[in-house]
Amino acid sequence: MVANALWGWLQQWKQNNWQRRGKPIWAAALWQDIAARVENLVVKVHHVDAHVPKSRDTEEHQNNQQVDQAAKMEVAQVDLDWQHKGELFIAWWAHDTSGHQGRDAT
Repeated sequence: MVANALWGWLQQWKQNNWQRRGKPIWAAALWQDIAARVENLVVKVHHVDAHVPKSRDTEEHQNNQQVDQAAKMEVAQVDLDWQHKGELFIAWWAHDTSGHQGRDAT
């Protein structure tokens, strides 16, 4: 989702007053903040298969694992309200249930 947003959805959402099909996009304030931060930057985004066997482990995958671990540590330190804790749980559950297939599971 983040990659797709940076590849084009942000501009479309902005043009549509942060709505999609007449409904507000999820976490509009967060996406507006991201859009403002990347507006004058060259941002390169590409997909990295997250869960690969050691035989396919590359520096790119190791970097992805480090970022993933850092994000988990940061999220663990945030005191979320009950609604956001539920959203985070659903995201983790969906990721695990999909067999860690990432974008191919959707």
